[in-house]
Amino acid sequence: MNFHLHIPEAPLAQHIQSIAYFDGYTPDYEKERLLPDGCQTLIIDLTETPKRIFDNIDLTDKQVCKRYWFSGARSELLTIDAGGVNSSMLVVNFTFTGAYQFIHHPSEQTKSQVIDADVFFQSQIDSLRDELLNTENIDTKFTVTEGFLTKRLLNQGPPDAILNASNLIASNPQTGTLKWISDNSGYSQKHFISLFKKYVGLSPKGFQKVMRFQKAIHDLETMQSINWTQLALDCGYYDQAHFINEFKAYSGFNPQQYLTEKGADLNYIPLR
Repeated sequence: MNFHLHIPEAPLAQHIQSIAYFDGYTPDYEKERLLPDGCQTLIIDLTETPKRIFDNIDLTDKQVCKRYWFSGARSELLTIDAGGVNSSMLVVNFTFTGAYQFIHHPSEQTKSQVIDADVFFQSQIDSLRDELLNTENIDTKFTVTEGFLTKRLLNQGPPDAILNASNLIASNPQTGTLKWISDNSGYSQKHFISLFKKYVGLSPKGFQKVMRFQKAIHDLETMQSINWTQLALDCGYYDQAHFINEFKAYSGFNPQQYLTEKGADLNYIPLR
């Protein structure tokens, strides 16, 4: 597989984490679980093979995605096609508050949904895909994508209070963080929650829960030996039972099973 990661510069950098391109990807498994990470993404499939979304329980077909789609912020796992044969895609990974600037649509209305991207971008997304298909140079693909996104970028970004709140919760998903943030946001609690959902897609509490889970799986990657009780407390869970229940809700496995089943890439679990 050929994989390339591009980090945009200003003004896109405030709203886009990265743009990734890969081709020649043929995994040795058919399905994988994509874990919730609080982010929203735009996916442009550069093959003609439709990709499927499956029911998380019985793995029956649930949805078919073709050519390009937008994935909203999720509070649950997503079971998807692993890629197929010689898969090739370009993926735009937005920041926690970034997607609104490009889809021009409240993020709370796309929560936990995968939506055809032409709903937001109309025929422009089709033109972008055609240009990517007709461009061999990888750097040029990124340049073309940045040009497309720059034309969509709104002049005014999310309020600083919401931008700062999402970053603070992500870096410190502790129980007491939310009240402090809300009290110091400059907004009433109701208005703060409304703005947060508009730009992030999840409620502050829902986002905090996802960030707690993200801290847990990131910490697991670096631990030589695991003290499960201490890990739960460090990530902001009340106790080990609270930790196990939420971990299973977001990954489909208890923490010990997760260590056995997880793949090489964070937030992806192959189903073999």
